[in-house]
Amino acid sequence: MQEHYLKKELYEKINKDSTIFDFLEKNSLDGVWYWDLENSQNEWMSPKFWKVLGYEANEKEHLVSQWQELIFDEDLKKATENFKKHYSDITHPYDQIVRYKHKNGHTVWIRCRGNIIRNEDGKPIRMIGIHNDITTQKIAEEDLLSKNNELKAILDSSLSGILALESYYDEKGEIVDFIFTMANKEACRIVNLNEEQIIGQKLSKVHSGNFEPLDSLNGETLFDNYKRVVLSGESKMLEFYFENNGIKDWFRNKIVKNNDGFVCTFEVITQEKILQQKLEKKVKEEVEKQRNQEKILLQQSKMAAMGEMIGAIAHNWRQPLNTLSLLCIGLINQFENFSLNKNYLNKWMQRINKQLTFMSNTIDDFKNFYKPKEDFKEINLKDTVLKIVSLIQYELKLNKIKVNIDICDSIFLVCLENQLHQAIINILLNAKDAILENNIKDGKIIIYATKNNTSTILTIEDNGGGIKDIDILKRIFEPYFTTKQDSNGTGVGLYMSKIIIEQNLNGKISVKNINQGLKFKISIPNYSSPEILIR
Repeated sequence: MQEHYLKKELYEKINKDSTIFDFLEKNSLDGVWYWDLENSQNEWMSPKFWKVLGYEANEKEHLVSQWQELIFDEDLKKATENFKKHYSDITHPYDQIVRYKHKNGHTVWIRCRGNIIRNEDGKPIRMIGIHNDITTQKIAEEDLLSKNNELKAILDSSLSGILALESYYDEKGEIVDFIFTMANKEACRIVNLNEEQIIGQKLSKVHSGNFEPLDSLNGETLFDNYKRVVLSGESKMLEFYFENNGIKDWFRNKIVKNNDGFVCTFEVITQEKILQQKLEKKVKEEVEKQRNQEKILLQQSKMAAMGEMIGAIAHNWRQPLNTLSLLCIGLINQFENFSLNKNYLNKWMQRINKQLTFMSNTIDDFKNFYKPKEDFKEINLKDTVLKIVSLIQYELKLNKIKVNIDICDSIFLVCLENQLHQAIINILLNAKDAILENNIKDGKIIIYATKNNTSTILTIEDNGGGIKDIDILKRIFEPYFTTKQDSNGTGVGLYMSKIIIEQNLNGKISVKNINQGLKFKISIPNYSSPEILIR
């Protein structure tokens, strides 16, 4: 190949004009040296060679010993060994990075390259070399290395596994795999592999289970989720059970996009899951236990009210039974006087049946009140309240307690009627007992209702004296808490009213002192159909 004319021309000009070489040495190199191998102590070093090391050219002699005093001992050994290899084999490059001590005491990093010049017989006679100051680059590299080491130390100290991966594409530009670029110690421990077995490897090779559908991820694979994060840029949190590649554990992952891949922080949460499952089981058992207890309390509440109801039934039956007795005596008298005829008998039987029907209805009301199960249905609130009051009307009249009811005929709501009965009965009986215990003359209970767009509000007021102690008033709905004297109360009535209204009917109940008594407010949501309320 013919030598380029410009190269030839440049060499000729350098031979004729030394300023050209000076220009090259000054502006493109950080030092030139020329060594006499036949007189090995003699070596010429350019002015810039010394300037890089902090010296002026006139401070130093052109001797090999001058620069050997400044080079690091281990680097001198490395340069000497490299020189011997290059000396014996011209194809072996003389090229290494060495350190020198600057005049001011700091270290100067030099890339030193050289080439041996041989005579016609192939004997080495001279060696030419150049220096390039790479101190700035080396400092930057060391700083970066230090930061990388610091970052790695931080990552390795983490109690969570941390992995970094970059995307691997097929010829169509689709992400088909990921390649590991970083793994901290905890990640290596969890996957039971060392760093050398992970870094640079494909995800599919290291852990193929990431490409298997997981039931705990609704049939998706971990790879699907990783790919979605990379493509969308949106971070993701996952909890899943992984059983593959010798691993059987629950994991929690956080995936964050990083450049053309992602960083994944993960931890084993198997013990946490086991504890969670135990707690959930315990909570379920406690909830079931609570429900059973509430059923018992509800039954206790009904039993407590039963005595009141039986007294009401006994009174409601007493007058009809007296009437039936008189009607029967009348029939006997008519029969003995031979005055009994068919018309008289029919008339008397109608009067007897009327009394029997009244007594039967009383039993039906009592029976319905104690039905164990019922469905949501639409009721007329006024009719329901009238029915409830009729069940205890005897005791109210006996104790001269008046009941005023002011409820519009058009108010309807969907609820569990018998449970609403129970809640209201408990409040009415509580009001009756308060009036009697406080010897209130002209006892009074007022019941009224309003309805808005969202709920129906039933209010029950009494003049039974109220509860002056605010702390006691706050505890009135607690189980087994009673204000009745000599422990005559069970303490479950008002508690069950609260359970029925707030849990079973999804409403609210509250109480406060007013005038000379208490005011109970019951709020029940308006529902267009019972299905909405069923939970």
